[in-house]
Amino acid sequence: MTTENTNLWIWRNIRMRIPADWEMLQFARSADEGRCAFADRYRFRLELSWRATAGSPDLERTISDYAAKLLEQTKRPPARLACGPWYGLQCERAGNGGPLPTSEADASDTTRFARFLPELRCVVEIVFLWPDGREQPLEETVLDSVAAEPQHDGRQRWRAFGMDILADSGLALTACRVEPASAEMLFADESSGTAERFARRGMVSEWLKEPVSDWLQRQAPDDAEMTVSTQHDRGHEISRTAGRIRGRGLRGKLSRTAWREAAAWICPADGRLYSVSRTGPRPASTDAELFGRRLACCREVAP
Repeated sequence: MTTENTNLWIWRNIRMRIPADWEMLQFARSADEGRCAFADRYRFRLELSWRATAGSPDLERTISDYAAKLLEQTKRPPARLACGPWYGLQCERAGNGGPLPTSEADASDTTRFARFLPELRCVVEIVFLWPDGREQPLEETVLDSVAAEPQHDGRQRWRAFGMDILADSGLALTACRVEPASAEMLFADESSGTAERFARRGMVSEWLKEPVSDWLQRQAPDDAEMTVSTQHDRGHEISRTAGRIRGRGLRGKLSRTAWREAAAWICPADGRLYSVSRTGPRPASTDAELFGRRLACCREVAP
C-alpha cells in the first residue's frame, strides 16, 4: 500500500497512516490513557490505544503476560511477532474481553503490537482485526507510520475528521462532537478562560441561507463588539471577525473582558464550511493565522 491510498491521522500527538476508507468511530480525549477505534464500511479494523508512563516499560514481559492470558481464549498459542521497535502477537481469534466488539473480534484473526514512544512518554498499542486473513504489507505500512508528532511553534497538531488543526499546546481537548456532516473539536483551559473551537460542516446548501460573514457574526455572543472583514486567499473567500466580549458580573457591572477572533469559509475543494474561533483574555493571533495555519481544509492550504 502506498501513501496515496492512505490518510494521515494525528491524535494525542500520535501520528499514523491508515487506509483511506477507514474512519474513526470511537475516540477518547484523555492524554493519560485512552483508545481510538477505526472501521471500514463493514466492520472494525484497527484499534489505537495509549497509556502515559514515567519511563520505558518492560514490553517483552508485557507481551509474554498477555500471550499467557490469550492462550485461554484462542485455538492455538499466540505467535510472537516483531516489526522494527514493535513487540507483537498473532492470534487466530480475539476471544471474549478483547478490545473490539466481541461479535467482530471472534470472527477474525488479530495481530497486536506495542511500543514505547519516548518523546511522548507513553506506551502505544495497535490491534489489527483481519476478517479475511492477515495482510502483512498493510500491517507494516501502518506500523512504520506511527510516530510522535512534534510541537509546531508552541502548538499541537491534530488531524481528524477532515480537519488539519494547530491548537495552542496549553489547551486540552475538552469536547469532540462528530455527527453526520458535522464535526467540531473544542480545546480549552478553564483557569485562563481560553478556548479554541474548530469545526467542519457539510450539506451547506441545505442549511446555510445567508452569507458566510453573516453566519459567522451570529456565532459570537450577543455582547461582543466585532469588526467584520473579508479576504481572498488561495482560491478561498474567508470571512473574519475580531473584537471584545464584555462580560457582566454581579449587579450588571462590567467584569473581565475577553477577546474573540474567528474565521469561516467554504472550501471550493469539498464544498464544506470550515470555521475556527479563539476566545481568551487577550489577542493572541493575527487574522491571517486562523485560515490555513490554524485550520487547513485542503491541499491548497495544507501546512
